[in-house]
Amino acid sequence: MATDARLATGLPAHPKTKKLIKRLGQASAWNLVCLILWAADNRSDGDLSGMSAEDIELSADWTGDEGQFVAALVAVRFLDGQEGEYMLHDWAEHNPWAAGAESRSAKARWNAAKRHHGIAEADRLVPEYAAIRSATSNATSTEPAQTEQPSSNAPSPSPSPSPSPSPKTKAPAFVVPDWINSAHWSTWHSCPKRKKASNEQKQMAVDKLDAWRLAGLDYAGALENAAMGGYQGLFLPGQSAAAKPAKQPQQKTFQQINREEGWARWEEQTNRVHPDRIKAQQAEFRETMGQVIDTTPKPLEIAQ
Repeated sequence: MATDARLATGLPAHPKTKKLIKRLGQASAWNLVCLILWAADNRSDGDLSGMSAEDIELSADWTGDEGQFVAALVAVRFLDGQEGEYMLHDWAEHNPWAAGAESRSAKARWNAAKRHHGIAEADRLVPEYAAIRSATSNATSTEPAQTEQPSSNAPSPSPSPSPSPSPKTKAPAFVVPDWINSAHWSTWHSCPKRKKASNEQKQMAVDKLDAWRLAGLDYAGALENAAMGGYQGLFLPGQSAAAKPAKQPQQKTFQQINREEGWARWEEQTNRVHPDRIKAQQAEFRETMGQVIDTTPKPLEIAQ
C-alpha cells in the first residue's frame, strides 16, 4: 500500500483527459484522480483484476450511469484489458514508487524474518519475496561468465589488493640564503609553532628579512630574538610589543545582553536607575582606576 500517488503536471492538457471530459463532462477528470489515488492505496501495482466495472466506478466515486465511466476510460485508454482483468495503463511507468510498494513491504518482512530465523525460514514465511529473489538470482546466473584466469597454487589475497597508490611527491628541501644565520634559522624553525611551516611560508620569512637587510635594519637581531624567544613571527628588536595587535574588547554574552535589557525595562517603568546597574558601573570604575597611572607633577623640593 502506498500513501500517495504521482500526477503528471501535463495530465489536464493530455489528449486522453480532454477526450474523457468531452465524453462525460468536467467532473469525470476528478473521478479519474479519485481512481488513481484509490489504486495507490488499495491496488498499488495498478492491477484491478477481479473488479467489475461497478466496483471500479464505486472506487472512483462515479455517480453517473453504470458502466459509462469505465467504458470511457477503456475508450481513451486510461484502462487496459477487459471486464474482470482491467489494469491502469502504464501504471508502473507513471507511478513507480506506488508500483513497488508491495515489493518493498515484502522485502522488509523477509529481512525481519531472516534476522530471527535465517534465510530458509524467511523464504518460507515470505514466499512472494522469495520468488523475486529466485528470479533475480536466475537472471544473474545466465549472464556470460568472465574469462577464467590461469589457476595458481598460491592462496588468493583477501581482500584483493587495490592497485598500488602512486607515491606522494615530496617537497624539495628549502635552501636558506648564505646571508642568514643558519643556526638561528634552524632554532627558529625547530619550535612547535614553526615546525609545520611550508616552503612558501619560509620564503615569505626570507623575503621579510631581505627587505629589512636592504633597508639597513637589524634583520639578524630580529631572527635571533625569534629563535631564542620561540616566537612564530618576526619582529625588529624593540618593536615586538608594538607589533602585537591590541587586545579586542570582550564581546557581551547573551546573558549579559538579556540582563541589561531587563534593567532597561525596569528603569523605564520606575524612572530610576537599576541597583544592579549601579553596582556594575562601580565595579567597572574601580577596575579602570586600578589601571590609571598618576601623571600629576609633584612639587619641586627646594634645597635649604
